Amino acid sequence: MSAAFIFLALVGLASAAPNGLRGNDGTADGFPPLQPLRAVAYGALPCSPSAPCKEGLPSEDMVQEGYLPQWGLPGRDDLGTIKALGGNSIRLYHSFGLNSTKDHGKFLDRAQELKLNVMPGMHSNEPAGVCPDFDCFESWKEATAEGFKLGYQRGESWHPAVAAVILMNEPDFYENDAMCKPAGAWCRVKAVISALDGILTAEREAGVEPGRVKLAVTWSFAMRRSIDGTVEGPGTFGFQDMVAAVANTSLAGYKPRTPLKQLQEAFRTRWIHALNTQAPWTFVHEFVSQHYAQFEPTPWFIGEYGANGQPEATIKADLDSMQSTAAEGGSFLGAAVFQFQTAYNKGGSELNFGLFSLGRMKLGETGEVCDRKSPCRTWPVYCLESKLSWLPDTLALRAEAVASAWDGSLSALSSC
Repeated sequence: MSAAFIFLALVGLASAAPNGLRGNDGTADGFPPLQPLRAVAYGALPCSPSAPCKEGLPSEDMVQEGYLPQWGLPGRDDLGTIKALGGNSIRLYHSFGLNSTKDHGKFLDRAQELKLNVMPGMHSNEPAGVCPDFDCFESWKEATAEGFKLGYQRGESWHPAVAAVILMNEPDFYENDAMCKPAGAWCRVKAVISALDGILTAEREAGVEPGRVKLAVTWSFAMRRSIDGTVEGPGTFGFQDMVAAVANTSLAGYKPRTPLKQLQEAFRTRWIHALNTQAPWTFVHEFVSQHYAQFEPTPWFIGEYGANGQPEATIKADLDSMQSTAAEGGSFLGAAVFQFQTAYNKGGSELNFGLFSLGRMKLGETGEVCDRKSPCRTWPVYCLESKLSWLPDTLALRAEAVASAWDGSLSALSSC
């Protein structure tokens, strides 16, 4: 058998391989692979005790150009800080769907300079307003198409910094929406499957090749039963929801606009399962590992690693273990640490999260930021502190824990 024949045969087998990390190693553009994933969740609203946002919240779409003084240069350079921590990816929320008309390409360009994978998320907090009877097809299609115009498209492809799009964040809570009648799993599943249909249609209509861009939904770690009744467990119910609904969309009362075979092929080749959790990594790993064989070879990741109330040593140990597990090359990709900055606007237990707090030193102002919910205006930009002063002992040293586990540094952080 000739060497050329063997080579061609191997290429054919690889191209037919089911969803793993093929096409997502990032080597062509110099981006790191998604395995191991070392991401930081980013929703750094400029609200703090010094600037409490009493007159209403700023736009939650952090990718828009007006926030450049926070995430870019010249400015506080939060993206550079994530890179210095040892991160290789950034997970975002509300990046599509809030109808911001501002440029989003500069954020992606800065991420490309740093070789940070970007995982933008769709705004998915208000199903009643944008998803009639939980059919999100039109809204997700339109949001994606608008995103392409604002910088997410480069030529006939996604911007090279985009590694994955998170279609929804914890849609299982749609069951609690007053519109979900009769109450049940169909609401969350119809919303997700129609959102997937919408983004695939937007790609086709815009002539955008998927390239390396994966697709995901981050489910909560609540205990629920899958739509087909075959899986019960935290997070994994959602994994089975997708498997069952892609095989039979009528389970959720949905008829896809995308040809079913194309929808199924996109799921097979592009989907990655995901869940958010505040639970200890040891428990999450043990539970998911015991039940994941049925979902292989589709990979999975933790979309929010909360580490609520955990000291520095525990966070470091968890992240070390996650890295080791991901480096084995199995189904687990890694995690996004929740979150870059404390969400002062939420208060309560949300103050337990955040790698950084906001100091009192004002560095400047944002540009004009706005969307359909938040009027256009500028906001103050404050310096970052790596200690959450209201938490006791090493619970306050979350950034130090991450930098230590990821072989990173806090040296790039400007004096506050």
